[in-house]
Amino acid sequence: MVPVYLDHAATTPMRESARLAWFETAEKLSSTPGNPSSLHAGGRAARLLLEDARERLAVALGAERPEVIFTSGATESAALGVTGGARSVRDQGVSSGGTSRWIWLTSAVEHPAVREQKVALQAFGIAQEVIPVDSRGVIELEGLEGLVGERRLALASAGLVCSETGVVQPLSELVSWVREFAPLARVHSDATQAVGNLQLSFAQLDLDLLTLGGHKFGAPVGTGALLVKRGVNLVTDRPGGGHESGRRSGTPDVAGAVALSIAAEEAVAEVAERAEKAKQHRDYLVSHLPRGVTLTTSANTVPSIVHLSLPTSHPEVLLLEMDRQGVHVSAGSACHAGVTRPSSVLLAMGRDDREARGVLRVSLGKTTTTGDIDAFLGALPHALEQAQRMDRFDSR
Repeated sequence: MVPVYLDHAATTPMRESARLAWFETAEKLSSTPGNPSSLHAGGRAARLLLEDARERLAVALGAERPEVIFTSGATESAALGVTGGARSVRDQGVSSGGTSRWIWLTSAVEHPAVREQKVALQAFGIAQEVIPVDSRGVIELEGLEGLVGERRLALASAGLVCSETGVVQPLSELVSWVREFAPLARVHSDATQAVGNLQLSFAQLDLDLLTLGGHKFGAPVGTGALLVKRGVNLVTDRPGGGHESGRRSGTPDVAGAVALSIAAEEAVAEVAERAEKAKQHRDYLVSHLPRGVTLTTSANTVPSIVHLSLPTSHPEVLLLEMDRQGVHVSAGSACHAGVTRPSSVLLAMGRDDREARGVLRVSLGKTTTTGDIDAFLGALPHALEQAQRMDRFDSR
């Protein structure tokens, strides 16, 4: 049985064009080896491939070629962007003789790759403050001055699209506030779920730093990039050979960079078409949901992510039953060692523990068909029944 795959927000199949480019580039580098940092003909050929990929990715994302840093994925990009951006502002303040306490802001619904940078930044005296969200999962921008208080703001970070609920955040409003309130502070966004789902221009967003991961839009796993606006300093967390203009040492993955750039070009070109197709699938899915299953949020979301609230506190049972029926989806809650934990995103939205457990994320992609949606809808009632049997067992 061919499984029905509806977990594209976790990872999506590699695009054929990216796969071919990946292998073709690897073949070139195998027949004519060369490190991009080497001066001989092989090195120059590798460097040409790398810089061409950098240019193509920059154009696709509305950036300039020198603003692109290739990384191993969104997690590394987020770590480098958040810690490196915040530290650079703090270091500049300290070098000028300032004695202020420092903070950085991030939203309550960020991916762990962003919010868990608090540990690294605490070591440099930069405390984390969390921007709350309303009941729909939208960040609340009123009261940000109060969060900062008498301290100095080094960096603010908010995802353009929430990876769990798909909510599109008012990023431009946050950028405007930072520019006015703390002109020296940096603004970072995790745009991992935005590439291919929204029209995206780094220049128009007026961001300082932007994170993306390739396997979310059809590039190989292990590819990604951090965009850094011209003139923005970045303290590297990886000193070494000075690669990527001294900001990310390590010999770059040339074949991965080429595949990443091609996948990004295609994803950007298909945004409107994909959005329309995903909207049709989403509307069909929502209109046929069984009783008791509802949309988690009424906020504006990307159509490719459908986040559902379920009348059960055992989504792991539901997921396993869906998997047994050949339907691959994911829960918003994290199941670790057999223990179901409530979704931190749903808790931040004001849901109680039970409500924050009973969630399901259905994410649509380029390969999704109406038949896939029908298969999901066909499997859901029985899977939900099995989960609710466990609920009844808990209540005994």
